[in-house]
Amino acid sequence: MAVFSSGGQLAGLTFPSLSTPWQADGTVIVPDPGIPLVEAASDAPGVWRSQPSVRKVVDFIARNIASVPLHVFERRGDTDRRRVTDHPLAVLLAEPGPRVTPFRFWHGVLVDFLLHDRWCAQLLPNADTNSGYELRRIPASRMRLLDDGWGQVAAVHIVDPDGQAAEHDPAGFVFDHGWGGANGVPPTETLADILAESAEAVRYRRGVWKNGARVPLVIQRPAEAPDWSDASRNRFVEMWRRFTRGGGMEGGTPLLEDGMTVEKVDAFTPKDTQDIEGRRLTDAEVASAYHIAPELVGAREGTYSNIEAYRQMLYRDALGPFITQLEQTCNALLTPQLDRAGQLYVEANIEAKLRGSFEEQARILQAAVGAPWLTRNEARGRTNLSAVEGGDELITPLNVTEGGLASPLDTAPDESTRES
Repeated sequence: MAVFSSGGQLAGLTFPSLSTPWQADGTVIVPDPGIPLVEAASDAPGVWRSQPSVRKVVDFIARNIASVPLHVFERRGDTDRRRVTDHPLAVLLAEPGPRVTPFRFWHGVLVDFLLHDRWCAQLLPNADTNSGYELRRIPASRMRLLDDGWGQVAAVHIVDPDGQAAEHDPAGFVFDHGWGGANGVPPTETLADILAESAEAVRYRRGVWKNGARVPLVIQRPAEAPDWSDASRNRFVEMWRRFTRGGGMEGGTPLLEDGMTVEKVDAFTPKDTQDIEGRRLTDAEVASAYHIAPELVGAREGTYSNIEAYRQMLYRDALGPFITQLEQTCNALLTPQLDRAGQLYVEANIEAKLRGSFEEQARILQAAVGAPWLTRNEARGRTNLSAVEGGDELITPLNVTEGGLASPLDTAPDESTRES
């Protein structure tokens, strides 16, 4: 258990001195109306802003999962189910809150989880929405899950924007957390050393280029050279500064005097530091920490035989566990609050992402059913054309019959060329 003292510096952030700690269930929390201490401890916003590797991987995961629609189904039997679109649960998933799109809501939830290892949303009644409810995302920096000592969440501790802290019954919330306690362990803490090394490398490169990317060298002046007056020495130093960044003579050749020689110093150069390889290594380490193949975020070169294989690997092997986790959380904590009968469940429509192009679908479906599967008006609707009279009938070409050709694009063999 971590106990925070009043005032000090943590994770590179300085927070003000506080006088009255708040304690519940053995956890010491110091409320801060400006920046909650939970946020200061993890510094996730700072990592999001300053660490391109973390932002690249986290945003890759969040964007791809948030774009997968969540559908609601009614369980009618072991082999029978029906898509539900008019139930408050389905309407809520399509409209989480006023002026909030499903993509933006779940993107924020997933970023919370990937950076803080916990996320939380509160189910509230709202007469202004079509479902009568809204899901309000509680930023992970302003909430903390209180443990009962057995790994179960006993309460949700929230610090509102006014700095007022309160405990809430977890029954009205939807939340999840990783291993290591009720609040999980942020992956950024595990990656702290790697991220700090990357930050130092960026700071070094910036300093090198700021100084004109000069080669490490020293200027030697022979001992028998005449004495240097202060004016002469200052004039030479000022001349040399003109060849650095901002001096006006960058890239030129300075003139030496009095038998001076230039000696290169055996030190690190920008090339020796292998900054490009260092960036790729940081990307690969962060991607591996989030169980994402480095090839997906460009950290390593990768080849895919085709787009279909790429989609299969992305949404099943890489993002599949995250999607399953989100589905199970919704079914365990959200669905029972809106479906007392227990007949509904939430499922991510991964097929929408695995689905091929229209040409691929048309070819596969046509071969599967052995006949045309679109009416003329359905085809016209796909190209934003208005319906025509008689266009709702499915046309079957004369060369396609049951047990005959598999596709209207096939042709029968020429009888004259068939071997007898």
